[in-house]
Amino acid sequence: MPPRDDYAVEQGRPERQGSERRLRIAFVYDALFPFQKGGAERRFHELARRLAERHEVHYVTWRHWDGPALAVADGIVLHGIGRPRAMYGSDGKRRVAEAAAFSAALGPVLARRRFDVVDCSATPYLPLYPCWAALRMTRTPMLATWHEFWGRHWNDYLAHRPAVALAARLLEERSARFGDAIVAVSRFTAARLPRRADYVVENGIDFRDVGPWLPPAQRNGADIVAVGRLIDEKRIDILLDAVAMLRSQLPGIRCEVIGDGPERAGLEARAARLGLGGQVRFLGHVDEATLHDRLSRARTLALPSVREGFGIVVVEALARGTVPVVAQAPYSAAATLIEDGATGLAAAAKPAAFAAALAKLLTNGALLAAMSAAGVNDARRYDWDVLAPRME
Repeated sequence: MPPRDDYAVEQGRPERQGSERRLRIAFVYDALFPFQKGGAERRFHELARRLAERHEVHYVTWRHWDGPALAVADGIVLHGIGRPRAMYGSDGKRRVAEAAAFSAALGPVLARRRFDVVDCSATPYLPLYPCWAALRMTRTPMLATWHEFWGRHWNDYLAHRPAVALAARLLEERSARFGDAIVAVSRFTAARLPRRADYVVENGIDFRDVGPWLPPAQRNGADIVAVGRLIDEKRIDILLDAVAMLRSQLPGIRCEVIGDGPERAGLEARAARLGLGGQVRFLGHVDEATLHDRLSRARTLALPSVREGFGIVVVEALARGTVPVVAQAPYSAAATLIEDGATGLAAAAKPAAFAAALAKLLTNGALLAAMSAAGVNDARRYDWDVLAPRME
């Protein structure tokens, strides 16, 4: 829903009914759903709109919308602290300049406002510095929500800039000290943090968007679907090579790749070189309804990504009975979201391993159906209506 500005700016808050005490809660994050649609953006959106039913909820971010800096959407007061900078460079990686600009604009805003509690996203982690400093001055409790902790992964991510990688590691490690309480979105991330997480509250999905379960044998969609931004760490190249290996065993195999990004042209060229024109379709960016439809009609989800702080698409797939095959990798939490062999399969991030796992599912209808049904039942624990109250 687009923001609107038809509320009492003079009071600085939307009108509330009832006499029970309501907290003034603020979320701080440079990204905002639906302008960005990653797992962290969805998390804060779903939490904020549910908490707004009982509390006064604010969201401090860039002004992604047209109109005044102060607006309301879904009962949430939006504070736009400036026009958004480009978050990603041409390589698909987060830009330090954007995080630094947001951090610079953030401190004065938080120092002027009064909230009962502030939840600041630790992705990116630079805003934790001004957020913590400003909230010490106003004596406001702060939660820091960690979606992932990179640690030594910075050495791989910035291998061409070792000095920058070292600085990033040190700044990230120091920022983990900030917060009256630490929330991790997965036990995987909690285990990686240098400071003990006070709470683990997973990401979830809105089950109102999930239709009735359809057995895999009755589905008319792709055999395999992959979803995500097309950047190098998603490793869609592994999936393409796996499909090429499966073609002789499963000549009618169909694979759909949903998402866009800097790697798309190279991946399409790779698919052409492998002769996969009849097997693989790149759909690009699609709207929410189309994404849910494609997931619901597919038989399996492939996630060869080697870095996932959570992996919300795995939960989306489980809820729809689309059986996930995920990469088992040191910097990915995705494999922790399935019960290997019961609700999905974990495989090494190599083409042969992914091909074997996908073949195991696609050539055994009984196994696929059993895992599909088990996944639907397991996904219920990730319903936002169950998770959101845990943040109160």
